Amino acid sequence: MGKESIEGRGIKMGNIADIDEFMYSCGLDTLHPGGLEKTDEMARVCKVGEGKSILDVGCGKGVTTCYLARKYGCRVIGVDVSERMISYARELAEKRGLGEKVCFEIIDAHSLPFRDESFDIVIAECTTVLLDKEKAFREFIRVLKPGGYVGDLEMIWRKHPPEELVKKVYEVWGGFKTMTIEEWRKFFKEMGLVGVKAVDFTDEIPDIGKTFIRELGLRGMAKMACKLLLRPDILRAMWEYMGIFREYKDYIGYGYIVGRKI
Repeated sequence: MGKESIEGRGIKMGNIADIDEFMYSCGLDTLHPGGLEKTDEMARVCKVGEGKSILDVGCGKGVTTCYLARKYGCRVIGVDVSERMISYARELAEKRGLGEKVCFEIIDAHSLPFRDESFDIVIAECTTVLLDKEKAFREFIRVLKPGGYVGDLEMIWRKHPPEELVKKVYEVWGGFKTMTIEEWRKFFKEMGLVGVKAVDFTDEIPDIGKTFIRELGLRGMAKMACKLLLRPDILRAMWEYMGIFREYKDYIGYGYIVGRKI
């Protein structure tokens, strides 16, 4: 579902956090919808470029952080409250020789220790849906320079969901709360951001289960099968997780929203 654990989003660990870390251990690099292709699309809207300073909130194992630093020559700080994810991220940066371009810190998104107006761009991917949105966004905007951009890529509702679905994803996905793309647009504006662009790319994403299978490949799938024999709890959680997608596929979508600070 997302690229970092729920623990890494400031939320109590739950089934979805275990699934995330399990999938990472099987060789999956990105868990957010659209992968790095949509990350890159959102980054271009945010005017990511050489010399820019970027904060990646809920960075997980650091794939997006390293990708942006290498492709655009920008300086990126990745933050996550999961010590394990930050350890993975630091290892990845070292392997890719990006030590001078990126750094990673164990930080809660609700209380960023950076000075006001420290960054040109703040991005989050499959993170804000598991946070106190208003509190987190106040921090995002506080540390953003005037004229800077906030970009947020999330799972969205394609249409207003039934209450039973809202309650189910909140319980099964550990505090998950999202909105329709228009509600996200309104939220950005209410937080004082301007020039808001909201993109629903749901129709560009194939079945999420098939996507994971394709990205893992035969070796990754074999590794996952062996690991699942030892983790029946994860198998049950994955079945419940994917069951929501099967039962409510008409409601679940994906999009990103970008806004600029005045």
